[in-house]
Amino acid sequence: MVTMDTLNKIDIIRVSTSSYQGEDFQRNEQRILEDKFPINYQVEKNTSRNHILITNSNTEVEDLIISDKTKLIIHPNSGYDNFSFQFVRDCPCPIIIGNEIRMNAVVNYTISALLNHLNRIPHQKTWDSSRLWNRDLLQEKKILIIGLGHIGSKVKEIVESLGGSPKLYDPFKGHSDLDFKDVEIILLCASLNPVSEKIINEEILEKVSSNLLIINGARGGLIDQAPLIKFLKLNQNSFAYLDVFEKEPFLEEQFSNLSNICLTSHIAGVHNHLNSNIIQFECKIIESFLNSKSIQEFEEDNRESLLQSKMQEGYLI
Repeated sequence: MVTMDTLNKIDIIRVSTSSYQGEDFQRNEQRILEDKFPINYQVEKNTSRNHILITNSNTEVEDLIISDKTKLIIHPNSGYDNFSFQFVRDCPCPIIIGNEIRMNAVVNYTISALLNHLNRIPHQKTWDSSRLWNRDLLQEKKILIIGLGHIGSKVKEIVESLGGSPKLYDPFKGHSDLDFKDVEIILLCASLNPVSEKIINEEILEKVSSNLLIINGARGGLIDQAPLIKFLKLNQNSFAYLDVFEKEPFLEEQFSNLSNICLTSHIAGVHNHLNSNIIQFECKIIESFLNSKSIQEFEEDNRESLLQSKMQEGYLI
């Protein structure tokens, strides 16, 4: 292990960033990491010295040069679709994913969409003597939550705290009974893998309620998009909130004839303090890494964020 009192600084190589992070992000990241740790922050990608790689969802992972000099990979993103099972299996160092960074933001998106749709507050310019409000509460709805990771578990807690009794599907967490019959609300919170890919498809959409509400702030590949568009056209009382898509950026013309849909540009995890949260996460992981007595200790301490722990039967869960 490289330790905090090492005389030889370890390099931090930031491989790529996202457009929403802005021009100042890398400069701030470099300043904070170099102030806090005995590291050299570089962008020229010189991998000849001991180094930690910081990637993101735009990184062409298969093109990375990985060697015994690569001591750690930090991927401060929730999605890891760009990491293949083979890459993770063969990687000689731990890979840490940042699924906790955007967790609360995506939960906020999901619950906001849910409550906004069911309980949109009417503006009444004058007193309405009828005092009626045409709305349903969650306790009256047949709800299905798909995925019980960091995000799905929090969504479940909130839905239950508001009186809902959601059905649950996550075969990796002991919930393998998938029943779509007459489901009125589907909340997608799963990662993308061979089990979950296109879990919302034409066959499934024939079983659900014609008043379906579907919310996807998770992964675009969870939905077979063409059958969903057809379903929404045929069932005008249904509604979809989509933040992620099969192919991004989405094509406007695909959805142009739909009034029962709300589209956003993969922003469910974005918020005003995201950049600082990313750097805080990186600091936490680097500190844990430098202070650990062994790789085994580091991996055990960060088991929930270790991508290698998500390997199962030839794919990542």
